[in-house]
Order: sequence, then C-alpha cells, then structure tokens
Amino acid sequence: MEQKEGFISARVQRSFSLHTTLTPKFLGLPRRPTKLGAWNASNYGEGVIIGMIDSGIKYDHASFSDKDMPPPPAKWRGRCAFNGKQTCNNKLLGARSFVSTADRGTDLPWEEIYHGSHTSGIAAGCPVDGANVFGQANGTATGIAPRAHLAMYKACGDFCDEGDALAAIDAAIDDGVDVLSISLGPPRPFPFYNDGVALGTFRAIQKGIFVSCSAGNAGPWASTVINDAPWMLTVGASTIDREVRATVKLGNNVELHGQSLFLPKDFHSQQPLPIVDPAATGKNESAAFCAKGSLKNIDVEGKIVICQIGSEGTEDMGQEVKNNGGAAMIVLNYQPGGYTTFAYAHVLPASYLSYRDGLVLKDYLSSTQSPTATISFQGTLIGKSSQTAPRIASFSARGPSLQSPGILKPDIIGPGVDILSAWGVSIDNATKPFKIESGTSMSCPHLSGVAALIKSAHPDWSPAAIKSAIMTTAYTFDLNNNPISTEKNVSATVFDMGSGHVDASRALHPGLVYDIEPDDYIPYLCGLGYSEQQVRFIVQRKVNCSRGITSKPEAELNYPTFFVTLYTGDQMTYTRTVTNVGRPFSTYFSKVSSPEGVAVEVVPSVMRFKEVKEKASYTVTFTRLDDNVTRSSNVGQGSLVWYSIGDDGYKVLSTIVVVFV
Repeated sequence: MEQKEGFISARVQRSFSLHTTLTPKFLGLPRRPTKLGAWNASNYGEGVIIGMIDSGIKYDHASFSDKDMPPPPAKWRGRCAFNGKQTCNNKLLGARSFVSTADRGTDLPWEEIYHGSHTSGIAAGCPVDGANVFGQANGTATGIAPRAHLAMYKACGDFCDEGDALAAIDAAIDDGVDVLSISLGPPRPFPFYNDGVALGTFRAIQKGIFVSCSAGNAGPWASTVINDAPWMLTVGASTIDREVRATVKLGNNVELHGQSLFLPKDFHSQQPLPIVDPAATGKNESAAFCAKGSLKNIDVEGKIVICQIGSEGTEDMGQEVKNNGGAAMIVLNYQPGGYTTFAYAHVLPASYLSYRDGLVLKDYLSSTQSPTATISFQGTLIGKSSQTAPRIASFSARGPSLQSPGILKPDIIGPGVDILSAWGVSIDNATKPFKIESGTSMSCPHLSGVAALIKSAHPDWSPAAIKSAIMTTAYTFDLNNNPISTEKNVSATVFDMGSGHVDASRALHPGLVYDIEPDDYIPYLCGLGYSEQQVRFIVQRKVNCSRGITSKPEAELNYPTFFVTLYTGDQMTYTRTVTNVGRPFSTYFSKVSSPEGVAVEVVPSVMRFKEVKEKASYTVTFTRLDDNVTRSSNVGQGSLVWYSIGDDGYKVLSTIVVVFV
C-alpha cells in the first residue's frame, strides 16, 4: 500500500467518545436587538454554515425550523441524505452519515442518542418559546447564532470510529462549511500526526474554516486536555448563574442547598423524615452507592436515603431507593467533583449536594442517634444570589498539554453545566422535547456559535484571527467580581481556564488580533521534533525541516498567549505581530502583570496604527530573577494587556505562563 501514489499513512483506527435558554444572555447577548448588541452587529450569524461532527440530528425538532431563514449561501455544495420526503430546509441545509452498521450498511443521519441534536441546538437553534424540562429553566431556547445554517455529519453512535470522524470532517470541508463544531475526541492525547481530529482539522483551517473542539471530560486532573493542536480552539466547561434548587434542612436547622430537576407535587417538604446512610450499616460496600439490589436488606422504608456518587447513574440509584420504599434521596458528590452539582431528573424527591455540604451532613449524622431532615424545592433561581458563576466544572479537562507543552491549553472556557437544548424525545411528556445536559460537548458548540457570529460580522477574518478575538477578549472574574474559581472553590489557574471565559459581545470587537497563516505552523511542527514524514502527514505535502525551513520553538508561534520555560539565569525574547481590526489612527499602550520571580519588558510599549488591517510587531523579553526570590510554585502566571487610547475601550489580553526549571 505504501508504494501506491498518494499514500500518506495507515494505522489501526481508534474509537472516539462524545463529550457530553439562559446562556445567550449569560454570554452578553441581549434578549432583543440593539444597535450595539453582538446579535445585531452580526445579524445573528446570518450567512454562516456550521458543520456539526456528531451523532446525527432530529431534523423535525422545532429548534431546526427554517421559519424566516434565508436560502443557503451560493457556496453550499452539500446534500440531504435522509430517505423519503424532503427533511432538510433552510436551517438544516444538509445531513449525511458516515457510520456503517452490520445490518444496514451506511446509516442514516437520524440519531438515537440525541447528542447531536442537543449540540446543534446550542450552536444555532432557532428561537423556541416555552422551552423547559418539568417546568424548570423555562424560557425561549435559542442557539448562540440563531440565523446561522446547520449541516450535520453523523460520525458517531455511542462511540465514534476515528475513520468515520475523519471522513465526516473531509465531507464538511468539501461541502463549504464556515465553522466546524467537534464535540468528540480520542480517549487520551496523541501526537498530532497520529490524531485523526488534528489531521482533519488542519485541512479545514487550510481552507479558511474555523474549528471549535471540546477539551474533554477527564478533569479535574492535570494534563488531561485533548484536541490540543494550536490550530483548533480547545474549549473547557464552566457553570452558569442558574440552578434548580432543592434545599436539605437538617434536624439541627442547618440548610444545605443542592439541585434537582424533578420537583414533586405531593411531597410533604415540611415534615422531617429520618435519614439512613447505607454506608454506615456495614451490610455491603455497594450499598453506599445505592447500587442495584444493594438496599434490599436495609430498612429504608419511609426514610431519606443517602447515596454516594459512583459508577451508578443517579436514575438507577433513585430507582433502587424507590423500589425499597425509600421516601427521598440525598446524592453526595465525590471529592473530585467538589462544588460542581447537577440538576438531574430524579425518579423521586432528591437533592444533589456538593462534596463540602456532604461533609456537613456526615458531621450531623455522627452527632445524633436520630438524624432527620426535610427537602424543599425552590425551583429555578437565576442571578448572583443562586451560585458562584462562572466556575470551572469538575469534569472539564485541564492543561498543560502533553503533546505541545509550550502552547497554553485549554484556550477558553464556556457554558457546559446544566445546559437546556433540543432533545429527540420528551422526558416530561412535553410537546417540545428539551433536556438539560452537561459536558465539554455543550461548551464547544457555544463557542462554535460565537465564532459564527464573528464570521458573519467579519467574513474576511481567518480562523486564527477569529480565535484570537475570542481569547484576547475573555474575562477572568465571576459575577461577584471575584477571580473565577474551580470546583474546589479556589482561584482557577490558566491550566483550568486558558485565557478565561468567553465574552461574546467583546469578541466581535477585539481591536487587535494575532493572525497565523497555515504555513506558519510548519516551522512550529518541525520544532516539536517531528520527522519530515510526520509533518507531511499533517500538512499533506512534502516539507524539509532540515533545509529551507527554520524550526521554531512553540513560544515563537504568533499565538495570543505566552508559554515560556526559564532555567536559572535565563533571558528569553519572543516576537508577536498584531493586526489592527479596530479603528484607523489608533494608539495602544501596554500594561504587564509580571509572573512572580520574572521581569517582563515589552518593546515598543506603545503601538500606533494609521490604517485598519495595518500590522505591527513587538518583542517581549522574559528574565528570570535571582533564585533567592521566593516563589510559591514552579509555575508563574501573569498577563500582557494592550489598551487603546480614546473612547474605543479596546482591551487586548494575552495570558502569560512561565515554568521555572
């Protein structure tokens, strides 16, 4: 096979996994059009095609209606591969499947797990009034770019074969999409030349297509981030300022606020009930997790049962409690889950508590022989008073990148916890099926939608320019004006959130952008130590890393962030080039927040532009200070911000990371 013309590489394929109303407002998009609003400035994403690499789509869901949608752009070359009557429209332009089944051959793009419908609704679903689940999170469900078009490329069932995903990406590129939204990835990071998503998406950016990918759900442990190539936007997950509150009031009058999507109508929330902790009975280990069959020899009749999060799903746990006569359930988060709780549709009255509140509950149980509690249900709460937001989700994969440690990953965080969007079947007998789901699968399409808004407003911007706009306008403080925190309720680091949380409105007007041409990645790839053949796998043409191409260190790539490694006595200088996309005759001055133990010098410290699209370069010199300087960590973080002078108010943020060796 290697001798055949056009052969690049061959290996055994892997299986990839999927990373599975309020969020537009949370991202700064107004409820109604305004002259200055991001939706108005971008015409709601009109004219942009978002290609979804996912599990298929329920084409007849209300979120994919084409009412008032314009016809497809002239560049669209795709097709609709459903059988029977016409099922695509001006919203859902096309749908194809690349999944093969033993009994049916190539499958249809219809889906059975509804992951693709959920992500598509987030990215570009049209407005649907009265969207809710069990009456909660009620409102108008709309995608981030509601006038953008969608195209579905089915590459997954429960899992995704790498070859199917790569074929789907290739088809989307050929069909003429503008944005690729990829909420799937390999089980662990692989070198870019050996990663189907990295290979396929490099071809996409060569064609001017922006790529948004989920960072993965293997958090909160370090270096778990996947989809970490610098040409893709790697998206972590965070919470929003909404919860569906279920309050546990203990017998000592201490109140613990948890969550539950199921709000029972016939539960006597003011009547204290006895609490039983199966873990304390010593009957069997699985009883602590309320595993199937584990409670049959434990007296839970009419009691509130404590169940520890484990491998059992909360629905199965609740069913076990219910089958044995339990009146209600308290779900305790495990330690890595911390403060990240979820609004699940339980099968009985329940409350999902944080790890800290679980410890409070355990202390109460040990203080009395007859513990009691009530569970009351307050329903949907929105705003600063409900919970700290945004906060990093416990499952969100963390950096640093294993494959390219000198590029900060993830790039950005966005809403990914308890997100309401389209579903294939109703879980509450509603006529408009919606469901609340969590994962970086949900945060990724939020950023795909934001990219579509930017592309609609600035159709000539490159994928790297759009990515820069998103990263350099991010924010790092929560709604209470405190630093964004993690699931442990400690300040997040750059390895948790990258540049910070996306700000959709500011991303449309970044002032300056850091652009990268596809060929600029070749010296970077050579600098990673890849062989010429391995680089060829990625760029799809012959390269010579030893002659004609000067290898570049990762920190020299024109990336919107700085990741620098300093040894004792080191002084390193790197160059960045910015393009003015703000106003002509504009001036920017720099302000540096230096990492602890590092001196940072920017030359020049002031940049002036006469024209839009004018470029300017600057250097940043990092000097490691005397080793007698006390440092709290071997990693320092800071920032470089370029501020515009005048009424424009541009603020261009570049995060700085320094590793001390």
